[in-house]
Amino acid sequence: LKLKICLVSAHLFVAMAFRHVSLLLALLAACCWLPAFIGSSKLGAPRPQLRSQAASGSSGSSGSTEAGTLKNPDFFWGNGFEEEDLEEAARKLSENTGSELWDRATFPPEDRPSYMSKDAEWTPLPKERRWMGLKEFMEASALANSNVSTALFLVLSQGSGYLEKAKVDAALESWRSDSGGLNQAGWSVSMFWAKAQIAFGYAWLYGMSSFCGYFFFFRPPLVIYLGIDLLPGIPPWWTV
Repeated sequence: LKLKICLVSAHLFVAMAFRHVSLLLALLAACCWLPAFIGSSKLGAPRPQLRSQAASGSSGSSGSTEAGTLKNPDFFWGNGFEEEDLEEAARKLSENTGSELWDRATFPPEDRPSYMSKDAEWTPLPKERRWMGLKEFMEASALANSNVSTALFLVLSQGSGYLEKAKVDAALESWRSDSGGLNQAGWSVSMFWAKAQIAFGYAWLYGMSSFCGYFFFFRPPLVIYLGIDLLPGIPPWWTV
């Protein structure tokens, strides 16, 4: 009997403690989530200004903004550059090969990995296996320092922030046309996958973070204190 009383008391104590802990976790999650949401909304505010700047000038007016300021959402919605300028830059770049771009690029020296002993033999990666960043791409492509060149970098990198030589070779080959123009079929495929990768990244980040935030932090206090459950078919994980 004493053991049963102790077990029931312990169960009640854990249940009461969890009620308060779950509410505290929900408040902490809200405090962490709201600043990120407000910050992301502020980042999206200058987009109309970027579009107005691009539309008010000539075809080279998009170069008035410093390269590297074009963010992935701006590229996705086409803000800050003209599509015609981007296609012309892609046509000029397709006249090169990936090997030529990598030969013209100047990469920073590699540092010896800290986990290797001083006596161990270490060979830096060959140049063609190095990943190319935006700075090296600007140098190798000889394009103007503009949002157009940054957007072209995002097309080739699929929004990842770096270039791999094999993928660049495949993309440039698909952009070439026998007539000397831009192969619209290959260009459209590259644009589609670049925007699809960016959209998937944002959808995964905000979709999964919202679901996990509700499932682990907001669902327990809502069910316990208000009786609201947006997933009624799923057993409460804190009672399993």
